[in-house]
Amino acid sequence: MQTRVRSRSSLGPGISLRAPRVLAWALAALFVVLPVRALAAWSVPGTGAGRARADVMPVGGAPTVSVTGRNVTVSWTPARFADGDAVAGYRVTRYDGSGSAAAPGTGCSGVVSALTCTENAVPPGRWTYAVTPVQARWNGVQSRPSAPVSVAAPALSLAPTVVAPPATLSGTISGFVSGQSVTFRMDDPTAGPLLGGTVTPAPVGDDGGASVTVTIPTGTSTGIHTVYAVDGAGDVAAQQVTVDATAPTISGAVVAKASGGTPGYVHQGGTYYVFANVVDGGSASTGVATVSANVASLTGGASSIPLTSGSYSVGGVTYGYRSAALTADMMLTQGSKSFSITAVDGVGNTATQSFTVTVDNTAPSASDVQTINVSGGTAGKAERGDRLILTYSENVEPGSILSAWAGSSTAVTVRLTHVNAFSDQVTVYDGSNVNQLPLGTVSLGRGDYVAGTVTFTASTMSLSGRTVTITLGTPSGPTKTALGAGTMSWTPAATVTDYAGNQCLSAAAVESGSLDKDF
Repeated sequence: MQTRVRSRSSLGPGISLRAPRVLAWALAALFVVLPVRALAAWSVPGTGAGRARADVMPVGGAPTVSVTGRNVTVSWTPARFADGDAVAGYRVTRYDGSGSAAAPGTGCSGVVSALTCTENAVPPGRWTYAVTPVQARWNGVQSRPSAPVSVAAPALSLAPTVVAPPATLSGTISGFVSGQSVTFRMDDPTAGPLLGGTVTPAPVGDDGGASVTVTIPTGTSTGIHTVYAVDGAGDVAAQQVTVDATAPTISGAVVAKASGGTPGYVHQGGTYYVFANVVDGGSASTGVATVSANVASLTGGASSIPLTSGSYSVGGVTYGYRSAALTADMMLTQGSKSFSITAVDGVGNTATQSFTVTVDNTAPSASDVQTINVSGGTAGKAERGDRLILTYSENVEPGSILSAWAGSSTAVTVRLTHVNAFSDQVTVYDGSNVNQLPLGTVSLGRGDYVAGTVTFTASTMSLSGRTVTITLGTPSGPTKTALGAGTMSWTPAATVTDYAGNQCLSAAAVESGSLDKDF
């Protein structure tokens, strides 16, 4: 606490102030009681009575503080002496969170004669302010601290943060020093390449913020990059951006008929699916966003058919995407047709790849029927190991003969039945001898192979392309040896289809070659 001494003289008429010794004693007594520095002022010449009074320096009032960007405005009420006079000025002090004092910057430095000041370019942090009354060389008691305020650090916010170059990102900056110009760099705030961008307003306004755009240029490598906003005052703010410059990879695609089986074939009017495998790899993968197929060569208007992710198995291959069922409704000619797959990743990188599918509008038919006698067997006698060969005009779908069959050797039951004196017939059943397979009927052209019906259990069937081979198993009873040669005929079943789904014609095929004994 400091004391201010002020003197006042009262001069009466005809009285001369000639007693400096008395006044000196009074002042001496005062300084004994209050041994501090005092500001004294009086006038000695003249006549009358003289007196002196000491005032105590007042305590500062706790200031109020407001923040705009990086600018802090401090305001306080006047500090007054006991007689109501205000002090001449104030000294402002800023404190950090630990209570350490810091001299305020321009705007609030030195002695402030007003009741408010604004400190500009305040460092980021949490601050309190206090004011001390000042009269000439005397200081009053510092005020209580203000409520704490926070000055935010420079910040940069951009969107999106995952991009495919070239890309312009929009965003904001905040916490920058007002009046500064801001530029943008990549990966290093001082030496990194300059990026194109805009700042509005420019320079930065009083609130320390602005709207910005930043352009990530073509040629920026895939990976995580850092965009820096830098101003002339040394402030830096950063935002990480993931750059994905790699399009998805389309590793395979196929068109397959909706009924399943061998892929890669379709016929006019048939239903089909489109399957594809697509991945989005790389160090900054943003994932596969969409997959679509252009099958306008097969289906009218189908230039962008969406494919749905999942797990789909066709032709022994598992695919990750499939279309809805489509119909080949175009006027399709035979041969190879092109279709394409387009894949887009999470930031718009796009890949398109072309594939082909075979259009087959020709129905299969029975082409030939033959038997082969087992080595060492009796010609003209059906016995274990003999083979029956059925040949179609083109490759047929194994699953149309036996459900879920791929064509490898499988167990079947063969029935050899005596129909009349002129015809014995062969039919084929599944391994349980319950369900007849759609292989039609083979007439042997003679009626002297069996007397009734003989069942060959543990027979086998295999398919290679367009040829079905049936090997006879163990007969359930005796068979006879045909007395002469005959000509076989084979009437196929219409439910067998080719790879494209065309159903087999029902016209019979006659055994080719010279007349011989069968089996």
